[in-house]
Amino acid sequence: MIYLDNNATTRLAPEVLETMTRYYMQDYANPNSIHSMGLTASMAMEEAREKIANLLGTNPREIFFTSCATESINWALRTATSFRGNRKKVITSSIEHKAVLNTLKDLKNTHNIEIIQVPPERNGIVLAEKILKEIDDNTYLVSLMAVNNVTGAIQPFEELGNLLAKKGIFYHIDAVQTIGKIPFNLKKVTCDFASFSAHKFHGPKGVGILYVRKNTKLRPFITGGGQERGMRSGTQNVPGIVGTALALELAVNSLEETSTRLNQYRKIIIKTVKEIGGVVNTPFEHSIPNTLNISIPGIRGEILVNALSDEGICVGTSSACSSRSDGGQYVLEAMKINPEQTASAIRISMSRENTEKEILTFVNVLKKLAAALKF
Repeated sequence: MIYLDNNATTRLAPEVLETMTRYYMQDYANPNSIHSMGLTASMAMEEAREKIANLLGTNPREIFFTSCATESINWALRTATSFRGNRKKVITSSIEHKAVLNTLKDLKNTHNIEIIQVPPERNGIVLAEKILKEIDDNTYLVSLMAVNNVTGAIQPFEELGNLLAKKGIFYHIDAVQTIGKIPFNLKKVTCDFASFSAHKFHGPKGVGILYVRKNTKLRPFITGGGQERGMRSGTQNVPGIVGTALALELAVNSLEETSTRLNQYRKIIIKTVKEIGGVVNTPFEHSIPNTLNISIPGIRGEILVNALSDEGICVGTSSACSSRSDGGQYVLEAMKINPEQTASAIRISMSRENTEKEILTFVNVLKKLAAALKF
């Protein structure tokens, strides 16, 4: 099996699994217990928090653990709304992950907020100046993804942070698709909140991270026993947290080599796509190195995905975080890509585990299927 759907999820790194096993089978105590095993678990969790903070360029007290990035996003957006005062306006983009778009839709229904969705340019990138033009005295929150999960296009998240720094507006970055793909360091990025998900970088499912900048107002998201400094109650997932810290370390340390290699793989794929009359929807020079969104006119995306699956190759039609109910076509439509090209789109997303042999096998199978399936 050749797995090329790594923007949806990644395989758990073997060394991460090995590390996690210790905290499932040996040091498995509740980290909030005061006996020796509990203290051991707590120490491991706090060491992991410190490692994550160091790798992200921030302070351990600014790192909170959640169950996933969707929870982290909900926490950030709902916190900002709680402390908005009389302001009602939120600015985001029309290509955000549904975790952002649907949370804002819910907040509109419950809190009567106003949502402005700024569209991208034809290359899938939202211009920072277009977001700035929408800001007024009624604006309390801006939320922007660092990288689009469907096309891999890098958004001006760092530039926007600098422009918003002194405006008194909450700024949330969905940083889920950054780790292991582009540098992301909070010493260079100015924001109030940033959301991450461990399973996107060869860590475990069920662990999210929320960065909250020092002195940023934060409301408790889950009440109960007072874990996570009283902000997110519930027994922490120590094996997952320890595994996440190691997975993050591995991703950051291998970033340069991985980026160079995957960009070479993308060039191989692009060459083949053009040879068979296909189109690349991803802006190569302004995108993460692991992702290509392509269209083969005359072949519907879901048909090609299923045909590739029958050949032992897994790719995506778009975001896999929407329970199969959405083709992610809204992103390509927002880019004003024509309907035929949108319907034909598939997403190839690699990881550091993919090899040149796998990519060569993929392009050969793609050539064969393109010839057989075009109508």
